[in-house]
Amino acid sequence: MFCKEILIKSIPVLKPDNSGLHAAALMDDLKLKHLPVVENGIYTYLLSEKDVTDMKKPEAEIENTCFYAPYMWEESSVLEALQVMSKDSLTLLPVVADNGEYAGAITLPVLIESLDEMSNTGSDGALIAVETNQQEFVLSQVIHLIEDNRAKVLSLFSYPDKETGRLILLFKIDLEDASPVIRSLERFNYPVKYYRQKQMLPDETLQKRVDELIHYIEL
Repeated sequence: MFCKEILIKSIPVLKPDNSGLHAAALMDDLKLKHLPVVENGIYTYLLSEKDVTDMKKPEAEIENTCFYAPYMWEESSVLEALQVMSKDSLTLLPVVADNGEYAGAITLPVLIESLDEMSNTGSDGALIAVETNQQEFVLSQVIHLIEDNRAKVLSLFSYPDKETGRLILLFKIDLEDASPVIRSLERFNYPVKYYRQKQMLPDETLQKRVDELIHYIEL
């Protein structure tokens, strides 16, 4: 998903000749701590709530108050936007077109919504986190093991475990019962660190044992 797909064009922007008081009032109305400053259609910098509070004369113009200008291109990935917004705790990130003009902005709620859509968290299925060595695992093999159990991978994310340094692969699959997939992964030395599914559904062997137990009790 690209930034151009989720940017908002309707958020008001600031002009260099606006006062700090005006900027503070606008941020308060919009419930944002950052607003872009745009001059003649060109994005110049990102003003923060802290920049305004640090002004000795908040009634003065905001021009040259700040020189921090983070942005994303329209064709940038939303994952890149997430990295920048997370790193600097931004509530808003400007998006710029190829010709340098200000195109709109991404807000934190919209970004979270897009990531939720990308990860298919709202769809039925199970989540499986596999722990592996980054140098040894073969992604195609892991996916093959999943698909061999008549499951489809709906989304995939990876991140390093901060404690062990090992790679965590987080899969969302379309099966509500992940038991067969988990057994296959662990049989091929891909330990499952975590999984979540709607409910524990018994496999055929377990179901047979349960039926036999019920039959024995009824005798």
